[in-house]
Amino acid sequence: MNQTKFVVAGALAILGAIVFSGRLSDPAPSASDKASATVGGTLRIGVDSAEPAYYKVDGVAKGFDYQMARSVAEGMGAEAEFVEMDFNELHPALRAGKIDMIGAQVTKTEEGEREFDFSAPYFVTYVSFLAPKGSTIRSRDDVDGKSIAVVEGTVHERYLREQYEDVNIVKAPDAAAAVTSMRRGEADAFFYGAPYSASIIEDSPIPLTEPIVYQAQDAPIGFVVREGDERKQQIDGVIEDMVLSGEWLKIKTDYFEADPLSEVFKEKGV
Repeated sequence: MNQTKFVVAGALAILGAIVFSGRLSDPAPSASDKASATVGGTLRIGVDSAEPAYYKVDGVAKGFDYQMARSVAEGMGAEAEFVEMDFNELHPALRAGKIDMIGAQVTKTEEGEREFDFSAPYFVTYVSFLAPKGSTIRSRDDVDGKSIAVVEGTVHERYLREQYEDVNIVKAPDAAAAVTSMRRGEADAFFYGAPYSASIIEDSPIPLTEPIVYQAQDAPIGFVVREGDERKQQIDGVIEDMVLSGEWLKIKTDYFEADPLSEVFKEKGV
């Protein structure tokens, strides 16, 4: 953890103002303190290991969310500490104070906002349908009357239920299980986040079609912090600076060059 020199001005009634610098007795800032990042503390960031959001190559961390979260921490003057866990463990860990922020392609929803605070958007939600090779599903309209696998509890399950009335939803605990449900013939397609399509296709035990990708409406992606965390304002400010400076676009191009630029960021001047 970085050590910060504090300068404390003590006003004494008779002697006037005497300044003490570098008081070794002052404790180092704790990452669990709401303002720790403002004084050079550690920002603990919960991540889900999934390419291209966060992954490692020869032990070196990479990914869109990794790059964004690291830049945010640096912009706040904090040291980024990444904590890997399964996606379904992220919100309980944030709730319990084990991490300070989630950076894992989390879509802002009304339900999520009831308990947590979301930063300004740093991406938008792109969704996709994946189907086995030879499938008759070639467009979004082709899913009517079909069985569609989703990862249970994700925003994709809710979005599929709201946007597609004539589908049979097949719930799976994770992406691998959803692909297995297609292999077994239990599901005709898999509805999930488009950023993960390439890695799912690469790891799939069965050949899959090219993903049918589109942008979900009114579904911004933001960093998640505990409700009332004062660092949210800092995080928002750093994201805005990254967008205006062109740093955000460079990171987006590195990982999502083929994805069209959302109106959310066009309106910000990208």
